Amino acid sequence: MLLIGTNPEETIRLPSTINQSQTLEDLICSIYPRLQEFGTVTMSYLTERTILSARNDDVSSINTRALEMMPMKEIAYLAADILSK
Repeated sequence: MLLIGTNPEETIRLPSTINQSQTLEDLICSIYPRLQEFGTVTMSYLTERTILSARNDDVSSINTRALEMMPMKEIAYLAADILSK
């Protein structure tokens, strides 16, 4: 029995339901339709969808681009990792 990835000659066919976008914007828009419309983005809207990536730098790029596409004003929250006495 061979495990996936143990045979370099093996071809794995992905289901047609897997999105094959050409650009990052196409990928984001296919997973998060109407992201640019004000009032569309809710907690459930975001938690019901996800884009998986194996690399943290890709995740950062996807998140940055998705945030740029949203029509909302950006808010930055500061955090500290120590307690003040």
